[in-house]
Amino acid sequence: MRRRVWLLALAPLLVSARGYAQSDRPTTSSFRIEWTPRPGWMRAGTDGYLYNESRWRVTNVRVRAQVVDGTGRVVRETVVSVFGNAVPGARTFFALPPLAGGETFLLTVASFDLISLESP
Repeated sequence: MRRRVWLLALAPLLVSARGYAQSDRPTTSSFRIEWTPRPGWMRAGTDGYLYNESRWRVTNVRVRAQVVDGTGRVVRETVVSVFGNAVPGARTFFALPPLAGGETFLLTVASFDLISLESP
């Protein structure tokens, strides 16, 4: 009898904790992306940085990179991988191809895998 009472008392806590963890899962909009062309003295290319603004440690992050010309037309597209794990509140590096004059990037997170929920 005591065991049943104990289980009944814990059930709402377990359900609410599980619901909280699931609702807190990151989406592709949980990340902020910045990029900057490399200086002229370095090998041509672009450096990208992913900021994980969620509470989850994630891995296998793929960034969709669309190159847009001066008229706003997408001229090419690629998917690049972010190196390592993206820790909450931290910046993670990735590399992009070089741009021609007048081109810019439109960058979005295409996919990622969850590792663990980090404490606040």
